[in-house]
Amino acid sequence: MKIFYGAAIQGAPDRAARAHIHQAFIDYIKTQGHEVAFDHTRGKNREDSAALLEKKIGALPPTRAERAVPIRQEMIKTIEEDVEAAIFEVSTPSLGTGIEIAHAYLRPRLGLSSIPVLALYERDFWPNNLSSMLRGITPAEVPDFTLREYVDLEAAKNYIGEFLRSI
Repeated sequence: MKIFYGAAIQGAPDRAARAHIHQAFIDYIKTQGHEVAFDHTRGKNREDSAALLEKKIGALPPTRAERAVPIRQEMIKTIEEDVEAAIFEVSTPSLGTGIEIAHAYLRPRLGLSSIPVLALYERDFWPNNLSSMLRGITPAEVPDFTLREYVDLEAAKNYIGEFLRSI
């Protein structure tokens, strides 16, 4: 099964500080027999992430400003057309990740089939806690959306394993 994995990279105070978490989750998803659509969040810096993206979608324009449109288009297209589930690490606030999450769980409103979505949040990681926009998603409103708070990587991997087995 093809899984979309998303997480904040632009807004992280230090991209390298969270890269190992993304790497661990991506590796775990793969060990469960699934393909990960994008793995650029494991990059330790902007250059690493760009190289990982180029591996998946081809050459990118030379400037950051020029890259924004094709990257966004490819991400949204993948969420809307090419994955069977989505997993997001949401401990670091991110407008981009929020847009990806919305596209994943709003697929039925676009006339697309629903996909299961898992959002993982590390307890006490961010000083202002988790956004109400995520905490406020209810099972009644979005039955295929699951939010799990974790305390360490093993607990998060357990949630990912449970999620993947439930699909």
